[in-house]
Amino acid sequence: MLANDHSISNGYSVIGWLKTWFNIEPNKLLVLLIGLVLLLLPLFKTNKYEDYSFRLTLLASILIWIVIFNHRAESPTFVIAITGVAIWFYNQAPKIENIVLLILAVIFTCLSPTDLFPKYIRQNFLEVYVIKAVPCIIIWLKISYDLLFDKIKNPNLIE
Repeated sequence: MLANDHSISNGYSVIGWLKTWFNIEPNKLLVLLIGLVLLLLPLFKTNKYEDYSFRLTLLASILIWIVIFNHRAESPTFVIAITGVAIWFYNQAPKIENIVLLILAVIFTCLSPTDLFPKYIRQNFLEVYVIKAVPCIIIWLKISYDLLFDKIKNPNLIE
């Protein structure tokens, strides 16, 4: 069973998203390796370790990464990713794109499995197209960009 683990499911993950949206059957280990490199690259910025905002954003990145790169991710595991989203949003200066991303995450990641969406839409659209993972993937990519290019500045955060 463990030997065939990767061939059984793509779950709500980056791999599932690539497969359903773009009809790409990527090498799962290659996708994981690219994600791991993007996750670890900010750690080379040792001069940023003292920056509380940097550390919080890195924590948010790790929490989201664990879920979106898990090929077996299921709906309940997104509690971890949404915790990362909340930390990320708290740690950012209020900008319209951050607010929009948060709203998308709440609607499609938190509320998509509920009765707010009709069963037909949940089963034939939201689940099939891995919509639950998409806001978290976009937020994680934004976090990675912000970490790599020093875009993390929160003037309201008390250290």
